[in-house]
Amino acid sequence: MKRGFTKRLAFIGLAIENTHDRPYLKSSVGPEIGAAMALVGSELRRAVSLPLGIQVLAGANLWAVAIANACGASFVRVEGFVFAHVADEGVIESSAGALLRYRRAIGADNVRVFADIKKKHSAHAITADVDIVETAKARNFSRQTA
Repeated sequence: MKRGFTKRLAFIGLAIENTHDRPYLKSSVGPEIGAAMALVGSELRRAVSLPLGIQVLAGANLWAVAIANACGASFVRVEGFVFAHVADEGVIESSAGALLRYRRAIGADNVRVFADIKKKHSAHAITADVDIVETAKARNFSRQTA
């Protein structure tokens, strides 16, 4: 990767995800995915000084925090942080409690959490009575960090 390319293109951060690892598993991945993403993330950290983010599909939020911690990434993007939704992988349940406890347990409090609050490509019928403002308030109540 050429040094300086990010400045010329005005990037403010980079994120990696397992986009082509289809079909996605629900809330987990194999260890080979975690290892590969940690390796790629580590190489990007060496090459680029921009904030680096990790997302592991579909809803494998604990894996994202573990990978971010291993490679020195600045943030994770997570789905299913508060409230459930239905995706093609099935019902994705909220992960705020488990995720934030895990982040603290592995010493990754410096990894910021960016959370989708109404996940695209998903049905929200099971939470249809909860509008987006209430969903955002629930995210804040869960002490989401970004």
